Amino acid sequence: MTDTPLPLIIDCDPGIDDAVMLIMAFLSPRLNVEAITTVAGNVPLAFTSRNARMVCERMGRADIPVHAGCPRPMARKMVTAEDFHGESGIAGMDVFDPKAPLAAGHAVNVLIDKLSASPKGGYTVIISGPMTNLATALIMAPHIAKGIRELVIMGGADTAGGNITPTAEFNIYADPHAAAIVFDAGLPTVVLALDATHQVRAEQARVDRIRALPGRNAALMADLLDAANRLELRWRPGMQVPMHDPSTVGWVLAPHLFQTKRCRVSVVTRPGKDFGRTRVKDGPRAPHRWVTVADADGFFALVEDLLKARA
Repeated sequence: MTDTPLPLIIDCDPGIDDAVMLIMAFLSPRLNVEAITTVAGNVPLAFTSRNARMVCERMGRADIPVHAGCPRPMARKMVTAEDFHGESGIAGMDVFDPKAPLAAGHAVNVLIDKLSASPKGGYTVIISGPMTNLATALIMAPHIAKGIRELVIMGGADTAGGNITPTAEFNIYADPHAAAIVFDAGLPTVVLALDATHQVRAEQARVDRIRALPGRNAALMADLLDAANRLELRWRPGMQVPMHDPSTVGWVLAPHLFQTKRCRVSVVTRPGKDFGRTRVKDGPRAPHRWVTVADADGFFALVEDLLKARA
């Protein structure tokens, strides 16, 4: 065992749940977030890039560079999700202009540079939005695959059905061509799809426990979760918001909270009713691990422990 924090790159499109994910990552001494790369997704790129810097500043981590990436999908018309995240993309947090500017360098170039310079398997990479940035980087410089120890993706759906169409999950649907490139690269990948994230919901009792904790970080997280629940209830009465993106950090910190199966994931890119659908083919030697079971109580206990340790 080593006490050296895990080198981590987070590629995201904040997003309320991305914000909760970033807070969790910043709170853990076991993670060294070296860079945040942003992409168009939940809201356009200018907003996702601003929102990432807002979270960094609120958490006292303006030292972490935020690099803006691709402003649109590879081939399809752009789709966004303001209805689920608020017009700013980050309901639950007052919008402000962050003091820290965007870091120099396009996100794709940053991914290429960091992964190229890394020793073999040097980085864990979390992707919690459309995969446009990493897909572009893999096309430009396929050798960067060697720098990835593990790719942790929030995206896709199988038994749960979709959340943007009957069969497709939003992150994949927003850029299925990019997702196909990333999955086809054969990288060691853990997939937290709707099948898993729908098992981990911000039930009011859980949010209330977080709000009762001391410190500004707990208050901020509770504000975000309450805002997410209000938006979720507009579309799905009686349902609390799933912890989609935060589950990625949950996996990195506590994989024992999840069960997986080996599989190969592919993406439907042809037009039609299944556009953006993920298909899962089981196989004992396949490169992907599809999360099938998530421990919701364990996940929220982890969140509370992180908040208590940094109150």
